[in-house]
Amino acid sequence: MFIDRWSRRRILQWTPVVRAAMAVVTLLAGHASAALYGPAIVIVSLNRFYLTTASAVMPAVVPDEDLLVANSMAAATGTLVTFLGLLAATQAAHALGTGGLLALSAAGWLLSVWPITAIRDPLATSIPRAPAGEELRRVVPDTVDGARRLGATPPAVGGVATMTLDQLLFGVVTALSIVVFKREFSGGIASYGRIIGAGGLGVLIGTVTVGAFEPRWTRPRIVALAFALGGVVCLAASASITAPSVLFVSLTIGLIYPWKKVPVDTIVQEAIPDRYRGRAFALYDLGFALARVVGAVILAAVVDHASASLILAVVGAVSLVWTPVLPWWSRRPARVGLRFYAGARGQEVPREIVVGGRAEPVSVMGSWDEERSGVRVRRFRLRTRDAIVDVVGSGDGPWTVEHERWDARATEGETT
Repeated sequence: MFIDRWSRRRILQWTPVVRAAMAVVTLLAGHASAALYGPAIVIVSLNRFYLTTASAVMPAVVPDEDLLVANSMAAATGTLVTFLGLLAATQAAHALGTGGLLALSAAGWLLSVWPITAIRDPLATSIPRAPAGEELRRVVPDTVDGARRLGATPPAVGGVATMTLDQLLFGVVTALSIVVFKREFSGGIASYGRIIGAGGLGVLIGTVTVGAFEPRWTRPRIVALAFALGGVVCLAASASITAPSVLFVSLTIGLIYPWKKVPVDTIVQEAIPDRYRGRAFALYDLGFALARVVGAVILAAVVDHASASLILAVVGAVSLVWTPVLPWWSRRPARVGLRFYAGARGQEVPREIVVGGRAEPVSVMGSWDEERSGVRVRRFRLRTRDAIVDVVGSGDGPWTVEHERWDARATEGETT
């Protein structure tokens, strides 16, 4: 909610500063364990806040035709830096100690502010700010509003549902891999490191290859390919659980993760208006993060009652069943309502469009009748505050959105 009301540039600037301050507080707290929880919670929470803001900002700073590649580069860079940070920290922990690592983290967060200063645009939406108390009171209704908008946009809600399921399966497979190495192969921390390493290698390969699919396939089809590949590999590996097969599954899961995440991020960014993107990505992030935990909990509940082969086979089967879902879901038309000025039926002019229960004023750019399968329908081209929308329908029922052009493209639509 705050992401849609505050300057997103300031969020990107000040979040690292606050995290650096919390790292310093943690450093000064020494070994007082009770004093560590507050700063640690703030640091972890602000990480999600920062990443959600960055996802919401991407369409404002990158041309539409480069959005998938930009998301891919962001994912690749983030993954690479994360793994380098883990590697460097584990190797330097003994020499630097906890204090040294915290000091380096604080310095790194402060340094990360510098690139943001090059952005001159405040990256703010058109939603006006209000006093802090009023902003807090709006959290629940604004979140509900964002959920309704997300639910009224089939490609976006389909993408969020797809990644939520993916992360649930990811949680199951990750926990299962650790259990298998510990119980069946007596693996220790080195084995866990190999699992992480295989998955990390897969993620890096996936992030640098996902852009190659865009000229050939639609984004939902890229996601479908990833689910199909993951399902086949999990089913094949379930026939013989060995150390190499577990590592190969980890590599594959890592590989297909960007093939799902990058296209879905792009789909949500393009389908949701800028003033809703913060809330949409906050809900997306919530489902994304909780699903991993739920997946691990499910594994813990069933691991003593089912074999590893059966669990992995179920994961593979679910992946294959879900393969066609996002392409189908993305093709579903969005339904909206129209409210008209009073007047004779043939002369009615829309005054508001209702999306996800929220009405907003429109101006009519054009209207005409069409014949479809022997049925006469009415088409309106409407300008909203975000876009130019073509809607088709008849009578008092819901209207179907057939085309939508956002922001700069809306201006182009006036001249066509």
